[in-house]
Amino acid sequence: MSVQVGVDDQMTADGLEAYLSGFGMLVERENDVNGNEYSVVRDYRILHGGLAGKTCDVAIQRVSTTPYILPAAIHTRPVLVAMDGAEPLSTLASPLGPDWQYWSRRLDRPPTPQVIWTHIVTVLNDDRWKPA
Repeated sequence: MSVQVGVDDQMTADGLEAYLSGFGMLVERENDVNGNEYSVVRDYRILHGGLAGKTCDVAIQRVSTTPYILPAAIHTRPVLVAMDGAEPLSTLASPLGPDWQYWSRRLDRPPTPQVIWTHIVTVLNDDRWKPA
């Protein structure tokens, strides 16, 4: 099933979840230690790059801003690469818990569900990453 969001449609966290679910992904919600809510894609399989063959959960903090602004981070479980706050990794412990990893990654394009998911897939399928 293909889900399309037009340029004029209002981007929301719910819209992102609907888009991902429309592709058959299991999307659930989870809270971090501070009570912040996240959309979590379960069991994403990385197909290319240095982490090819790995499976992880991917979390994005839910926001209610209008216009929608994607937080400058994605979170993965399990930890996929060494925790290193320096470039190019820019990864740290996540507030989602000890088995989660925070990846500092800014999206510099107007967010749509397609752009957001492409951004995440591009980050995780990078050739530079070496498994932890």
